[in-house]
Amino acid sequence: MNSNENKQYIEIIMITELKNNFLYFSHSEDDENYFNNSLIYLCKNNAEGSFGLIINKRIQIKLKDFSLQPDKELEEKLNDNRVFLGGPVTPFSPFVIHSLDKKYEETLEIDSDIGVSSKSDVIESILKKDFPNQFIVSFGYTGWGPGQLEKEIKEGSWIIIPSNEQIIFSTKGDQKVSEASKLAGFNLNLVSSQYGKA
Repeated sequence: MNSNENKQYIEIIMITELKNNFLYFSHSEDDENYFNNSLIYLCKNNAEGSFGLIINKRIQIKLKDFSLQPDKELEEKLNDNRVFLGGPVTPFSPFVIHSLDKKYEETLEIDSDIGVSSKSDVIESILKKDFPNQFIVSFGYTGWGPGQLEKEIKEGSWIIIPSNEQIIFSTKGDQKVSEASKLAGFNLNLVSSQYGKA
């Protein structure tokens, strides 16, 4: 998908809905911008606003350390490639993106295969080794008010890329942007903040 095709994809997707897509932040002139090099999985987009989780910025929190009885299976399942910084809002709250073979209290279904859960019961279940087939955990989330994300997309702040389960669940954090670049058809790291502007 080249840049012109991506812009056409944006126009189509904005007519329907944005959720269940990746968002990549167009590079800002401000190197300290929180979202530089962020790949976000958009979980919700409706009249109330939008909600997504950064999936490529690993943090040093180790889920296995939350268990009172850590063991080898937990260490293998809850490794560093499963825990990410989800965004600046409520940064100490966990959000779990997971396959829907397991559903928890108030699981938000994103599509027929993937949901997101934020209640304590999902973490407790994981620590008891009742794992979903696929999952990652983000601490904090990224949110937008009604119409805010759409406005930022029109201003060229975000690139929309079709989501991919392999990238979400199985690709290492530092490789997710390069893999998403293959889906986009161009190197996301080279896109400036002028992307999408006339």
